[in-house]
Amino acid sequence: MEQLNLVSTTSSQLSDLLDREFAALEAKSFEEVEELQNTKFSLMQDLQSGWDLLKQDDQLDQQIIDELTQKLEICKEQHLRNSLLLNKQMEITRNLLNAITQKTSANASVYDKLGKMT
Repeated sequence: MEQLNLVSTTSSQLSDLLDREFAALEAKSFEEVEELQNTKFSLMQDLQSGWDLLKQDDQLDQQIIDELTQKLEICKEQHLRNSLLLNKQMEITRNLLNAITQKTSANASVYDKLGKMT
């Protein structure tokens, strides 16, 4: 049961953190977004380990597993929402850089196709 509580609590913490990340992205507070990344990564690792241990327990009620799965699905949706917002902001920034520098998207990239700095 300890593992069950850990997974439930950690998924709630991750959900709250993802909401804070979204608010920071909306406010374009990229320093705050950066600060949240280590905590987010740690929570995701804790969730993975806890979930792996839970799956080994044959005595768990399917309803409990379903509830936890729903919590994790919400976290996944929040993460996708944040990713979409971040990608949109990055695209706007690229377009502004292109307009300012009058470069095409092919030569405005910082990295070439091999991943080397240009």
